Amino acid sequence: MKAVYQLTRPALLWQLLMVVAVLLPHSLRLPWWLPLMTFGALGWRLWVHLGRTSFPHWSVKFMMAVTAGIGVIMSIGRGNGPELAVALLFAGFSLKLLEIYKRRDALVLIYVAYFLAATELLFGQSLLHALYVALVLVLITAALNSVYQSERHPDFWRPLRASVRLVLPALPLMVVLFVLVPRIGPIWYAPLAQTEARTGLSDTLSPGDVSRLTGSSDVAFRVQFDSGRPPPASSRYWRGLTYDRFDGRRWEAEADRSLFRSPDSESGTLLRYNITQEPSGQPWVYALDYPVAAPWPLRMQANQTLRAPAKIRQRVDFALASRLASDRFQPLTAAQRERYLALPEQGNGRARALALSWRAEDGSTEGLVARALALYGREFSYTLTPERLGDDSVDDFLFETKEGFCGHFASSLTFLLRAAGVPTRIVGGYLGGEWNPYESYLVVRQFEAHAWTEVWHQGRGWVRIDPTAAVAPERIEQSAEQLLSSQPGFLADTPLSPVRFGHIGWINALRMRTDALNFVWHRWVLSYQLRQNDLLQKLLGEVTLWKLALGLLIPFSLVLGWVALGLLRQRRPKTKDPVDAALLRLSGRFESRGLGRKPGEPVGRYAQRIALERPDLAPIIGTVARLYEQLRYAEGSDAQLHRAYLAAVRACVRQL
Repeated sequence: MKAVYQLTRPALLWQLLMVVAVLLPHSLRLPWWLPLMTFGALGWRLWVHLGRTSFPHWSVKFMMAVTAGIGVIMSIGRGNGPELAVALLFAGFSLKLLEIYKRRDALVLIYVAYFLAATELLFGQSLLHALYVALVLVLITAALNSVYQSERHPDFWRPLRASVRLVLPALPLMVVLFVLVPRIGPIWYAPLAQTEARTGLSDTLSPGDVSRLTGSSDVAFRVQFDSGRPPPASSRYWRGLTYDRFDGRRWEAEADRSLFRSPDSESGTLLRYNITQEPSGQPWVYALDYPVAAPWPLRMQANQTLRAPAKIRQRVDFALASRLASDRFQPLTAAQRERYLALPEQGNGRARALALSWRAEDGSTEGLVARALALYGREFSYTLTPERLGDDSVDDFLFETKEGFCGHFASSLTFLLRAAGVPTRIVGGYLGGEWNPYESYLVVRQFEAHAWTEVWHQGRGWVRIDPTAAVAPERIEQSAEQLLSSQPGFLADTPLSPVRFGHIGWINALRMRTDALNFVWHRWVLSYQLRQNDLLQKLLGEVTLWKLALGLLIPFSLVLGWVALGLLRQRRPKTKDPVDAALLRLSGRFESRGLGRKPGEPVGRYAQRIALERPDLAPIIGTVARLYEQLRYAEGSDAQLHRAYLAAVRACVRQL
C-alpha cells in the first residue's frame, strides 16, 4: 500500500527538474566534482523510482555528507566565505535527493532551492541573471504545487500552469513596490573572492603586468557623456592611479594622501559625464584625464586621481567632470620633487649613463623627452609578448630586447628622465573605449589597459607624455581591438568573447544591443535609488504621503479585485456544450423561483416537477425535456433539432 503523503511521479519529476535548474548557473563556479555528484544523486533517485535499487542506508548517507563537506572546504578554502557557504549548501542540497520520498522531504528540498536560486544574484546581477532566476523561481513554485497535487489528477503540466497563475498577479505589484518604496542600504555585506580576481590594474606595476590584461574582454567601466558625444579617440585617457616608487624592477603606487588643490586658472574643454564602474576590488575610480570635480565620498588626491573610501566590490555610479587640458601648473614641494626623482642607488647602470650623456648635451626637459621618443621610434617595436627581462629590467629593455608593451616604455622613460634630473611619474589607467550607438555610451574593457608618463615642466606643471605613441602611433588613434587582434596573446583569457567576432556584422550588432540592454538595466533597475526621487517628482509632482498611499492602494486594489473575480468565476460551473449551457441558464431562472434543478436529477423528472408547480409552463417545458433527450440519446441528431431545442428554451424563458 502506498505510504501516506508519498510523492507522485509528476511531483518527483518536478523535484528533479528543479534541482537541475538551480544547479546550472552555479556549475561553473562550484568544484568540478560537485555537479557530478549532483547528477549522480539524480540518477540514483531515478533508479530508486524505477525499482532497480533502494535508498542508501543512513550510514552511507552520513559518510557521503562528511566526505562532501571536507571536499568542499579543501577545494575552495576557508577564506572564501560566500563561495564556501554556497558550495556547502549545494552539497547538502544534492545529497537530500537521496531522501526525498514523502512530502516533508520534498518541502525541505524546495525551501532550500528558493534560497539557492537567490544566491545566484550574489555572483551576477545582469538582466540575463535576473531573468534566469525568475524562471527558476517559477519552476520551484511548480515543484511546490506538484507536491500537493491529488493522486487522482496526476497531470504533469498542471503545477506549472498553477505556478504561472500565481506569479502573474504579483508582477504589477512588484513593479509598483519597486517604483514607489524608498531604498535602504544592505544590512550586511560579504565580499566575494571572485570579485577580487577581476581587479584590472593593481597598486604595483612590473614589466608585462599591463600586457597580461589584454587577455581579458571583461568590462572595466562604461561612460555616458552629458553632451551625448565622446571626446576624440586621442583624448580618451582614463586616469586611475600613479606609480612613483621604483625598486629596480617594480613600480609602486603613490602613498601621498594629500588632497588636490585646483589651480587658479585652467584651460581645456570641460566635459561632464557619468561613469559606471564594475567591481574591481580596488579603491581607485577611473576618470577622464584630467578630473576637476568629483562627488562625495570620493577624494581627489594631490596626483589628481580619485579614490573611494573603500574597495569597490559592487558596480558603482559617479557623476564626474574633467578638462581635456594638456598641462596644469601646480607648485611642486621639495618633498614631492624628491619623491619624483627617487631611484635605487644601484642597478640599470647603462640606462643611467645614457641619461647623463643626454643631459650633458641638452639639459632641457623638452630636449631629453625628444631624445627618448626618437630612440623609441627608431629602434623599438610594440608587442604583447616581449622577452622576459632580468634584474636590470630597464637596461635589458633599452639595450637588449628593444620590444615591449606600454608598461615597458613608460617605465624606461620615467627611469631615464629621473636619472637626468627631471621629476617624472607613471600613470596607470585605460586608453580608448568602444562607442555603443544604441544608448550613446563608451565601453572600456580590460584589454584597453594602458600606462603612460607624466613629466614635470617648470612653469607648466605636469605634462602627459605617452612613449607608446612614438613606437605605435596607431595605438592612440585606433581602438585596441583593431591594433591587438593579430597579437597571439590577445583575449587569451576569454577565447569565446563576442569581441573576437566583432568583424561579423550581425554578431557585433547583437553584442552591442545586448550590452546596451544591460546598461539600461543597471541604470534604471540596479541603480534605481540614484534616480528614484527625480522619477517620483515627474510622476507625482510634489511627493507627499497621501500620494504615495494612493499610488500603492489603487494598483493593489485593482490586482486584488482581479484575483477575487477570478476566484469567484472558478466557483461557477463551466461547460462548453451549448446544449447543457442553455439548460443551465434555464435552471438558473427557475432557481430564483424555488424550482432549481437538484444535483443528479434527470431532465425528464425535472420537467415533470416544474409542470406540477406551474401548469401554464407544462407544454413548453415538456418540449424542452423531449428535445434535450433526443439530442443527448437519439442517434443522428441534426442541426435542425438543435435549433428547435434552443428556440424552445428561449420560449420558456419568455413565458417566465
